[in-house]
Amino acid sequence: MSDHLNSTTNPPAHTIPEFKVRPVTLTYLLVLQGLPLLGVLALGVPSYALFNQPIPWMEMSLVIGGVAFFLTYLSSYPWRYRIIEGLLAPATWLVLHLAGRI
Repeated sequence: MSDHLNSTTNPPAHTIPEFKVRPVTLTYLLVLQGLPLLGVLALGVPSYALFNQPIPWMEMSLVIGGVAFFLTYLSSYPWRYRIIEGLLAPATWLVLHLAGRI
């Protein structure tokens, strides 16, 4: 009698493939930061411009960081890259705010 539970020679076609960790590349990390940036600005800025109100850059940077964190989570990157992606936009806002640019 064959051991069908531990057979590794020919797995059936209907089995779930083994999970493989996605390799971390700089290009993909930049895309994961750029997409939330463009998406949040494209959805948020026109409403503030329409009503002639100042853009809340701190809140926008926090939302961009949250969306980047979520996308990094969905792409199964390790936790350190999730934290880096989530803090990049708020840290950029903080540096620009302290420098007096915003």
